Amino acid sequence: MTSRLAPAKVNLYLHVAAPDARRYHPLQSLVMFADIGDEVALSAGESRLTLDGPFAAGLSSGDDNLILKAVRRFAAAAGVNVDRALHLTKNLPVASGLGGGSADAGAVLHLLRQAVAPDMSDADLGAIAAGIGADGVMCLWNRSAFAEGYGEILTPVAMPELPCVLINPRVECSTAAVYSGFDHLGRFEGIDAKAEFDRLSTIDAVIAALKCTRNDLEPAAIRQQPVIADVLASLNGQPQTLLARMSGSGATCFALCANPDAAETLSHRMQALWPAAWVQACTLG
Repeated sequence: MTSRLAPAKVNLYLHVAAPDARRYHPLQSLVMFADIGDEVALSAGESRLTLDGPFAAGLSSGDDNLILKAVRRFAAAAGVNVDRALHLTKNLPVASGLGGGSADAGAVLHLLRQAVAPDMSDADLGAIAAGIGADGVMCLWNRSAFAEGYGEILTPVAMPELPCVLINPRVECSTAAVYSGFDHLGRFEGIDAKAEFDRLSTIDAVIAALKCTRNDLEPAAIRQQPVIADVLASLNGQPQTLLARMSGSGATCFALCANPDAAETLSHRMQALWPAAWVQACTLG
């Protein structure tokens, strides 16, 4: 058996433009990846997907699962029969704004290439990931990057490691509904902020740059799940929080901290304040 971490993706900022002629939203985001996530395993055996983990009950193991979509696309592109058993340990909340499904798909693509098509190029693997969803390519490579276009145009960026706390109040946000709400609000602003992040090497510099940015989907997500505003208020009320924001289309929020000890302290504090929530200290890198 071989296994691979499918790390959580965090949008440090997310600027979204008005929908274009195709009804898609051009965007710009700075994404980083945590040292926690789901776990995907590949082994010999009957071709099927099994699930466990704290959030397995909220996930389908049928053909709509992104892991199985990735397997089908990989088999077609490589011209192979994928006869492997797959297992997902679902550690991340479902529909949480952390890219979990795309990360799971990216992890299985790496495992499949290693197992049955080691000569497949990075470009070909990336093309498969791109067909899985807007987050497919960024969650395949798990590298700090600016994401543009519809999320598929990636520019790697050097970033310092960032101590972080993730908190999800165990509510789901429908991405489609959040974008629909965003369109209804009609608050479309400029999206380019890359110049703010030119050669940042310290946490303080990153925080200063992030304060010039935003997550444009936050207001629409809060309308869908008002508890997000309460979580953000709780994070902002703690002395360890340097910056708090929602990730992606929600409902997970994050706080950046000065050091790992501060992140651990904040994690314990938020778990006490929100005993029913999912709370994790981690490092973005």
